[in-house]
Amino acid sequence: MNNYFFCYTKRVSDFLKQNGFKPITVAQDPKTKKIFSLYAINEQLQRALDEYKK
Repeated sequence: MNNYFFCYTKRVSDFLKQNGFKPITVAQDPKTKKIFSLYAINEQLQRALDEYKK
């Protein structure tokens, strides 16, 4: 599962969507019942996440 980013924060997911990233899926974690968006990790996604952290 190293190639995927499980995003449990709506604010981060909204940021990624605004920057052109589309989640593979939006689902509910069966254990915690929390909603998450799943993204494939690549160089562009990693740069966007680094930018968000700033």
